[in-house]
Amino acid sequence: MKLSSVAGVKDRLVAALYGFNHPKQVRENISNPEMIVETKGWVSAVLRERGKIVPGSRREGHNVWTTTGREYLALMIGYKAPGSPNTTWREDRIAYIGVGSGAQTPDVGVQGLITPLAYLGTTFLAPLDLINGVSPSFPLTTGTTAVRTTIEYHRLFAEDEITLTVGSSVTVSEFGLFTDGEETSWTTGAVGPTGPGRDTSFANAALQSPQAYWSVEPFVKTDDLALDVSWQIRFG
Repeated sequence: MKLSSVAGVKDRLVAALYGFNHPKQVRENISNPEMIVETKGWVSAVLRERGKIVPGSRREGHNVWTTTGREYLALMIGYKAPGSPNTTWREDRIAYIGVGSGAQTPDVGVQGLITPLAYLGTTFLAPLDLINGVSPSFPLTTGTTAVRTTIEYHRLFAEDEITLTVGSSVTVSEFGLFTDGEETSWTTGAVGPTGPGRDTSFANAALQSPQAYWSVEPFVKTDDLALDVSWQIRFG
């Protein structure tokens, strides 16, 4: 079979898969931004004083799913080497949240927080609830059945986290979600500068690239206030 014939068969198969009427539509639509499956995030953050929401502290809005995050999702849905057993490109999962006080345009090219903040001692990244023994939730339901197209993560920063000394206050204006995999090799395991998992240290905070990023109107956290963050990732 001629190569041109093979290409023609391939075009017709892809056209059928995507419901296009003509192979030309494949070439026209495969690069069309409107054909991209969107990943959206909705984030909510509030300050709490003795459990009660501090008036005026609520911040809500959409995050941006970065290029780092988009590559992560693409690698997650395919096998690296199908076989027995199958091997995958990545085993790491969304597991940490980082907080900062900087500002930048929230677009796909974000490669890190501008001004990272230590949340505890010399540690930058705080574990999400799933690391603490609580699985992330799937908040959408149809009747009594969960619709697993939205996943929600949560982190409650205590009064003495982020604001690390008595009487201190810190401006907060940016957040990021990170996996538990090492930044370049994606390996999981022990965290910290020596790995093999994600480096959570404040010393290397600038080297950590988030899967998702959120920039908000600045607010001030003091050492008598807790910071409550809920982060949904929505597919659709």
